[in-house]
Amino acid sequence: MKTNKLTLSSSILLLALLVSACSGGSGSAPEETEPTEPAAQGEQPEQPEQPAEPALPEEATIRILTENSTAWPPKEDWGVWKWVKEETNITVKQELMTGPESLALAISSGDMPDILSVFPSEVSKYGPQGAFVDLSQHMDKMPNVKAFLDAHPGVKERVVTPTGEIYSIINDGAGEGSQMVWFYRDDIFAKHNLQVPKTWDELYTVSKQLKELYPDSYPFMFRHGIGTLDTFGPSFNFYPEIHPDPADPTKVKFGLEDPNAKTLVETLGKFLAEELIPPDWLTMDYKAWTQFMSNNQAFITVQFIGQIEIMNNQLPEGQHLKFMPPPIGVGDKPYLPRGGTESYGMAVASTSKNMDAAFRYLDYVFSEKGKDIQSWGKEGETYTVVDGKRKFNDNYKEPNDLRIISGIQTAATYGWFDFNAWLSLVKESEQEAYVEAPKYRHPVAYSRAALTPDEAAAVAPLNDQIWKFWTGEVAKFIYGERPMSEWETFVADLSKNGLNEIKATYQAALDRQIANTK
Repeated sequence: MKTNKLTLSSSILLLALLVSACSGGSGSAPEETEPTEPAAQGEQPEQPEQPAEPALPEEATIRILTENSTAWPPKEDWGVWKWVKEETNITVKQELMTGPESLALAISSGDMPDILSVFPSEVSKYGPQGAFVDLSQHMDKMPNVKAFLDAHPGVKERVVTPTGEIYSIINDGAGEGSQMVWFYRDDIFAKHNLQVPKTWDELYTVSKQLKELYPDSYPFMFRHGIGTLDTFGPSFNFYPEIHPDPADPTKVKFGLEDPNAKTLVETLGKFLAEELIPPDWLTMDYKAWTQFMSNNQAFITVQFIGQIEIMNNQLPEGQHLKFMPPPIGVGDKPYLPRGGTESYGMAVASTSKNMDAAFRYLDYVFSEKGKDIQSWGKEGETYTVVDGKRKFNDNYKEPNDLRIISGIQTAATYGWFDFNAWLSLVKESEQEAYVEAPKYRHPVAYSRAALTPDEAAAVAPLNDQIWKFWTGEVAKFIYGERPMSEWETFVADLSKNGLNEIKATYQAALDRQIANTK
């Protein structure tokens, strides 16, 4: 019996030691712990256990209506959708717009995708009609969206309706890549010892010199038709239609009423008459513009900022385009349009059966982590870190490859973009424009305060009417089909096309916006 008792005690002790040993190796924390003795020199301290990755939320699938660009054809296996799945457990089914009527058709179909890519004008039209969810009522489910809007009052101001609803969230951060700037052939200017024009008068003079040197050329080239006045206007201190008055931003101004508008239109007419701009400037497309710029037939232009590097990559050895400060039209300061913002945004369909997942998607793309991943991709997959800096893999040779290869910076794939990702792929020698352009931004943006649904419905026909009127008449002035001596009559006739009602409506909206933001 004595032997049996000793054996039993030994067994219990051995079992206790085994249990203790197993517990120490399992990582289970004891209820009470003794202070840890510091490791002796040369010994490896115990490594703290890494916290487990939080579990992914419930799996979901959402449909998103986005653009269909031929420049970056959409792909189902784009990284941007894969990363969303990895981070949120949401599978995205991308549906493509086929034309300008796609959004209206999607809304009227009764089967709207869960999230839709939208412009502000579409939001102001369809939001109050009930097509989109009022996101302001769901901010508790989107803390990152709320934090983003609170930190970006300029964006918030643009998405809050006059009555407080938020029907969409506008993208932010990538606008630096879509601003319009001036650039010129610096190799041609250096070859002929020409001076870069600082004023529109000098622009005319140097264009005449280039025309003499290259008789078959049109030295000054642009391709956005009458819309290019949006870019030229700030040099003359106006935008063509309604915008805040630079002299008093609490008042609205209709730019074509400004006497400086006559000066600009008259100047363009002189350029056209002397074949310094092409006769088909009104309908110039991208392909034709590219051919002129790459065949020594045009030397000064305005275009999206990213086109400088794209064109330089296509030009033969020795030819080069360079950023040019905007020439002064009036006054003593050169101006570009106040750019750097974006217009595209995302709305959630009011009929969505996956609304919680749609909110989760928006909250992810507007989070810090979502911003980083949806801008850069993932380390080891799209980039590596070299000397403390991120470097995209070699298959990303220029910024647009981000879109083509991975879908980065395409519609609805991001909310808050890190533009450093884009800039990291711009050659160092081509980054000057991105640094210089913000220095020339006009004091006010070409923007209008948001209207109520009733105001928007009342003013929409007038906006269409006056746009058709002024674009047609201004084109006639530039082509010489209507004499400039009739300019004052043209300005007076703006009132016959509803100008006073338009100005009164937008002034009321601006007054309300100012009052709401105090």
